[in-house]
Amino acid sequence: MCRQQWIILPNLTRMVKPVVDVSVIFLEDLQIVNLVRRCQAKLGKNRQFLPNGQSAKSGLNKSLQDAATYQFLEVLEYVAWKLGKKIIKVDPKGTSQHCWECLNQVPKSLSERFAPRHERHSCPKCGQELDRDYNSALLIQKIGLLSTQGEDITSVKTAVKLLWLKNPLLSRRRASGVCQ
Repeated sequence: MCRQQWIILPNLTRMVKPVVDVSVIFLEDLQIVNLVRRCQAKLGKNRQFLPNGQSAKSGLNKSLQDAATYQFLEVLEYVAWKLGKKIIKVDPKGTSQHCWECLNQVPKSLSERFAPRHERHSCPKCGQELDRDYNSALLIQKIGLLSTQGEDITSVKTAVKLLWLKNPLLSRRRASGVCQ
C-alpha cells in the first residue's frame, strides 16, 4: 500500500511535463478529508443500528488513501507554483449532473453513477453523448475558462447563471417561457 504512494511522488516531475505547455490547470476542489470520513450511524425506531453503507465506503476510503490523492494534489500545486502556472479550483457540486455543451442538468441516481453500464453521459437536450468522466472534465475546463475571462465563476450554478445573462437569445426564451 505504501509503495504505491511513494512511487507517485518522486515521479511527479515526469508526470507534470505536460504542465510546462499550459498556463492554467483546472481541478475539482475536492475535500479529500470529507471523502474518507466515516458514515454517520443510522438509528431505527427501536434504537437499533441500521445499515449506513460504511462497509461499502471503507473500500473507497482505502483506495483514496492508497492512491495518495491529497499528496498528489499538494505536490501538483507546488510544481505548478514553481513553474509559474495558475491553478483554478472548481466546485465539484453538479459537475457529474450537467452537460458540458449546453449546461443542461441531466440527473443521475447514485445507482446510475456507480453502475458500469451507465458510464456514458447522454444529454436529451443537445444530443451530446460521451464518457461521463470526460463530460465532467470538459465541464470543469469550461467553468475554469469562464473564470479566466474575468468572471467570478467557480461552480456550475454560477456558470449557468452567467451564460443565461450573457446570451440574449436564451434570456428572451426564458422570459417568454419557452425554456425552463
